[in-house]
Amino acid sequence: MGNKLQILKVLLIAGALYYFIGAIVHLFGLTVFPFYDGVLYQPYHDTVIALSAITLGLLLYVIARDPKKNIDALNIIIVSGIIAIIFSIGIIININFDQLGAHLKRTQTIVEAVLLVCYVFVLNYFKPKK
Repeated sequence: MGNKLQILKVLLIAGALYYFIGAIVHLFGLTVFPFYDGVLYQPYHDTVIALSAITLGLLLYVIARDPKKNIDALNIIIVSGIIAIIFSIGIIININFDQLGAHLKRTQTIVEAVLLVCYVFVLNYFKPKK
């Protein structure tokens, strides 16, 4: 059980770092695959997204400190990840990124969705049992 818990902590810290990087990318409108295509930069919306990403990163960091104690929050992260996957699929199907001038964004969204499916799967696999 100790190894699984250590792996989970590393995965949670990695997730926090991913969201912290994503926050910086959105805040400054940088093009960094798979986070963001700067062509879509909108200062108000990207600032709100950056704030959300920072909050999510902090939550992942706090959960990583003691995943057993924070199991309910970890379960919320897993459910939120599943919801985000569904939203990503909707974005992939419904948004014409070529019309927006962001030709790579469809591929970025697909990569993000696949990474999120993998991340949610491994979080669920390594989470401690109550």
